[in-house]
Amino acid sequence: MVDQTHQPADPASRLPHVGTYRRVLPVSLERMYENALDWAHLPYLHDGSFSAIECIDAGVWGWRARVTSKQGAASEIELRLDRGCRRWITRTLAGANAGAEIWTHAFPVEPRRTDIVVDFFVPDVPVEARAKVGRAYGALYERLYDEDVAMMVGRQSQLDARVFGERGPTSMKLGRRSALRTPSTVAFRGREIVVTRLDAKSDELVAYPARCPHQLGPLSLRPEAGLVTCPWHGYRFDVATGECVSGAACRLNLTARIEVDEDDEVQLIARE
Repeated sequence: MVDQTHQPADPASRLPHVGTYRRVLPVSLERMYENALDWAHLPYLHDGSFSAIECIDAGVWGWRARVTSKQGAASEIELRLDRGCRRWITRTLAGANAGAEIWTHAFPVEPRRTDIVVDFFVPDVPVEARAKVGRAYGALYERLYDEDVAMMVGRQSQLDARVFGERGPTSMKLGRRSALRTPSTVAFRGREIVVTRLDAKSDELVAYPARCPHQLGPLSLRPEAGLVTCPWHGYRFDVATGECVSGAACRLNLTARIEVDEDDEVQLIARE
């Protein structure tokens, strides 16, 4: 929702105020901070809006990066997080829309419900054009938060499931190889495991976690050349070794393996 009459909560920015976007999100304040600091997901989760990002600096304070839009417009953006004020300020330092500021305030209303108020400040906008510019920014943030919410809710559900740890039998019968439908996802010892073929041309079966070890995003169900990809950050993993071939400092925890007996029965076996 874009509100043209709302006055920003903090008057520190003297730029023209073109509009406000408000929304209650079904996530905790912790997930919101985590999402704000996560610069790397922009060209993957929001591939309809961004095509590339290059980090210049990052830390607990926020981040600064060179960003390219889907239309090819380049800009330098800085996000600064202020936990004490429960807000983060995103400034465009150079390039397209230079000088614009976006102030986001977050108000927890329940443990997993957060009210956000996003104010848009844009330089050199004539009074008669502010409503139109504000609506454009509001539409952009509506789309971005639709995509972000799915990621944050998915991550929280995975974190909740992992509270119980790895429990249950150390093996599971999956049926005869000839009748096995792939890819399939099975619950095994408190985790989701993908059982599928190594690639389209192979009859070899593999088992790997359904979730990325980075932030628990959903890994692809069909390996390509033995690799699976996370759509949240573009990380790619070798399902045979667990190695992240994208160069990130994480790897798949291959906790289960496939075993096929002489009667062609397929079992999932916990690795020691």
